[in-house]
Amino acid sequence: MSITDEIKSRIDIVEFIGGYVPLQKAGRNYKGLCPFHSEKTPSFVVFPDTQGWHCFGACGTGGDIFTFLMRRENMEFREALEFLAQRAGITLRPLDDVEIQMRDELDRLRGLNAAAADIYHRILMETRPGEAAKRYLERRGVTAETMRTFNLGYAPDEWHILEPRLRQLGYSEAEIIEAGLANKSSSGNVYDRFRGRVMFPIRDAQGRVIGFGGRLLSDVEGQPKYLNTPQTPLFDKGSILYGIDLARHAIRESGTAVIVEGYMDVVVPYQCGVRNLVACMGTALTEEHLEQLKLITKRLVLALDPDAAGIRATERGIETARQALATRVVPVPTPTGLIRYEEQLQAEICILVLPDGLDPDELVLSDRERWDALVAEALPVAEYAFQRVMSEVDLSQAKGKREAVERLLPVISAMDSAVERSHYLQRLAQHIHMDERLLWSELSALRGETGRRRPGERRPVERARREPSVGARGPSARAPREGLSGGLEERALALLLSAPALLPEMREVTGLSADEFQDVRNRQVYVALERLTAERGDALVSMGAEDVARYVGQLDTELAGHVESVVRILRSGPPLSADMVREDLTKVSVRLRRDHLGRLLRELRFMLQDAQEEGDEERVQALNHMIDPLARDYLDVDRRSYAVTLVGRSKREYRIRDGA
Repeated sequence: MSITDEIKSRIDIVEFIGGYVPLQKAGRNYKGLCPFHSEKTPSFVVFPDTQGWHCFGACGTGGDIFTFLMRRENMEFREALEFLAQRAGITLRPLDDVEIQMRDELDRLRGLNAAAADIYHRILMETRPGEAAKRYLERRGVTAETMRTFNLGYAPDEWHILEPRLRQLGYSEAEIIEAGLANKSSSGNVYDRFRGRVMFPIRDAQGRVIGFGGRLLSDVEGQPKYLNTPQTPLFDKGSILYGIDLARHAIRESGTAVIVEGYMDVVVPYQCGVRNLVACMGTALTEEHLEQLKLITKRLVLALDPDAAGIRATERGIETARQALATRVVPVPTPTGLIRYEEQLQAEICILVLPDGLDPDELVLSDRERWDALVAEALPVAEYAFQRVMSEVDLSQAKGKREAVERLLPVISAMDSAVERSHYLQRLAQHIHMDERLLWSELSALRGETGRRRPGERRPVERARREPSVGARGPSARAPREGLSGGLEERALALLLSAPALLPEMREVTGLSADEFQDVRNRQVYVALERLTAERGDALVSMGAEDVARYVGQLDTELAGHVESVVRILRSGPPLSADMVREDLTKVSVRLRRDHLGRLLRELRFMLQDAQEEGDEERVQALNHMIDPLARDYLDVDRRSYAVTLVGRSKREYRIRDGA
């Protein structure tokens, strides 16, 4: 038994999750309102028999006690493991010397940052040098209570204020420099990095200080207005959201995360009761930012400045969101009567157009109702794009019409709803005075509905409408080839480690996701592989399985041994060609997906039977609504994979018709 299984065997998942969510018994299971999105009808179910949980509502995800804790408290795997092991009364494997050193160094840096934040805060609140900074914050509408909530501070305009105080607390010169709080000159002199600045401690999701942002109190020639902590073992500007520790609960409750630019855009609204705001700290929106937000909401509102730089940042943010946020693959009927599978974004991205000259903090402070209305009425991406293009392009010229088509067709193509696509295509045709049929042809080519494709774009898979009988097993459902040992999850990971570049393809064509992995260790390895594919892209082709395994093991030392055992699965079998790896991985992914959906369907049908026996018609209706889409997905997995396998085996285009 693995350590994770032992922990799960000692902790009652119903009791544990019940500490976060009020649960009611529903047959042999328990239900409640999902803690990860706002809802009025319970769609969150806990399964005591399997020690699992699943949201059948907007989240559509599930897992075990580990994944629940990691998602609810925004913990890393190691943190959740330590927390649950302590609760279960289990002693974890002692860390080795390297792991202990790494942990201690990070803990010490966190302690150093916390000490620095306290020093800056005391200077602001209790000393004469801090009075000017305090008056500045008060002019911006910040109260003393809010200064304490965010632990705001002040770094006096002197060279040696912080460093000597930290040295007195026992921190070394090297540690202070490593934390990014001091610099060393070419002559060897050490001096404070932040001088003459209002200080904003930057905290991680657990509320631990990991860095700082400093704003000049008075303009100084040659000095940047804002200065952040440099890259450190704790601080990576591109992955940090200012205010996330205080905003998480409000984002879950409201169902919306509003993304702003500056520190004050978070601080002042929080004071006014608007607490679902986070800031990118002046950087462009990144995939790392979105990875954090997509765990707690499906609606993102970008509220950036209306100047040229803000518009460019907004448009970059839209593209980043499209690439980073989760998608689902759905069957869509084509005009020819066939079925085409396409990806649709599982999130709503909206744009809040700020009034000229007003920042979010100023608007919330002066007119809270107007702010609330702007957030509620934030423009869908398509509407925002149309307004931008129509205001910037000369549609009286052929060149302008071409530019409008080139900029707007990709936006229309990305829409989930066929009705919305038709609506916006008609609008575009009317604006540029072009035959709508020509635009449909261009859109079809862009979406892959004809033989024309953009370079590097995969050909879509079409198939007949006819449903196979329940339980039918086409070629895609056959067992993978013999030769690889290990369980199904481990075999999938072994194949992905050997060819990680296939992961996006498997996700697209088989629906493979982290939810399919029941073992939390396997799930974390899969998540790490997803992160790797996002970071490395095409460079993955040149990475071997051992290289990938090392990368995954470095992300979490607790997983290193497990990853090594997965790699051994590869070594134990015969060599596989690239085509064999793709074919086997497709089959394994399909089986994992089928097994996962089958488990959910079985649980729901048990619940349905209980509800029918109790005569609870309302619950019967709700359960049938949950079962129907899952049953369709279950039947669809094999058919989709079969068509993809055929396409993969030949360069010819296959179209599977009724009776073929």
